Amino acid sequence: MKRMLMIVLALVSVLLVFSCASGKVSGVPDFVLNPPMADDVIYGVGYGNQSKLSLSKTVAETNARADIARQIATTIQASVTDYAQEAGVDDNTQLISFVESVTREITDQKLSGAKPVKFEQDDDGGIWVLMQLDKGALVAAAEKAFVRNEDAAFAEFKAADALAKLDYQLEHNPTVSEPVK
Repeated sequence: MKRMLMIVLALVSVLLVFSCASGKVSGVPDFVLNPPMADDVIYGVGYGNQSKLSLSKTVAETNARADIARQIATTIQASVTDYAQEAGVDDNTQLISFVESVTREITDQKLSGAKPVKFEQDDDGGIWVLMQLDKGALVAAAEKAFVRNEDAAFAEFKAADALAKLDYQLEHNPTVSEPVK
């Protein structure tokens, strides 16, 4: 009887753990875990929980912009160190083992036109924000930032000049060939 009671309690405990684990994360808006996807927009999610509501909003917006910037371009630097040393004599040896993994993510983007789409406040007073950046604005900003240098302009001029010479030669010296017999 005691054994049966222990088995039932164990089963109830396992079911309770799995039912809690499969539930929705409390206080987190749906757009945090399932951000919208679109072909013409990049979405970013941010969170802020500061002592003042206005500061929480600012921090959340900043974090959402950083999320968008990471989606555009991110440099990942990683390093793994694996060290092992064994010392001693006969059966009296010691092993020293050390493993270290370091990863750094670097993002450096200028964003223009990112705007908040949705705000939600959680039970702790923190602010979640969903922000979007129109990909068209991103392309326009990149084109505006592009500065053509003198070398590129000269190379383009030389290519146009070479094509003009080819057209002249084709027009004034047509190739006449006969089939091989």
